[in-house]
Amino acid sequence: MSNPNPVTHHLRKQPAKWLHIPTKVIRVPEIFVEAIESYAKKLDAGQELMNFPPSPDHPPQSNTWFGLKPSISQLGWAVIEGDESLTEPHLLDYGTIETNAKDPLAQRLAEIEKDLSDLLEQFRPARVALETPFLNTEYPSGRKLLQVLGAINATIYRYCHVLPVTIYTASWKSHLDSARADREEIAGTVESLFNLPRLPLNASVDAIAIAYAGWCGVGSV
Repeated sequence: MSNPNPVTHHLRKQPAKWLHIPTKVIRVPEIFVEAIESYAKKLDAGQELMNFPPSPDHPPQSNTWFGLKPSISQLGWAVIEGDESLTEPHLLDYGTIETNAKDPLAQRLAEIEKDLSDLLEQFRPARVALETPFLNTEYPSGRKLLQVLGAINATIYRYCHVLPVTIYTASWKSHLDSARADREEIAGTVESLFNLPRLPLNASVDAIAIAYAGWCGVGSV
């Protein structure tokens, strides 16, 4: 039976860790716990934070496609724009998101999420084309890539509110050249297609091709 008149004056008062209570237990992926808790503490302290998902005042650009070549070490990205009535779109920008192999996996995923968030907020694409790579989860590289895909999908949905169009490697390569085309061959096709000078032979070449294939209707949600 509980004590109706407990003596508490001698007990040390314990300050609440949060300004806003009550709190609620939620289930999230373990690798995101530290980042989520840090973000929540800043909100609790009343700090004004940036990088919220686009508001209705900043709608997506309806004719813009964002292409992604997923990788833990060098993630390729590209942005193309063009109305469906046009013969060909034009290339807005492209590049890579690179992480250090010596850093912990969680840190590398956080860097990818942050850089990708900034890009999506800047370009506000209406559609995203994402390569579906071959995954062998028996190897560490396959397991890392699987987590990269999870971070990418979550970030796309948070900032664009869309599901990406997924395209198999052989599909986007076949659309531009052949299923067995190497990066140099794809680069030559992309350079000709967008009237570009010689491109760096990195993952951004693939990302441009993936964005273009998505714009052309290749892939599925």
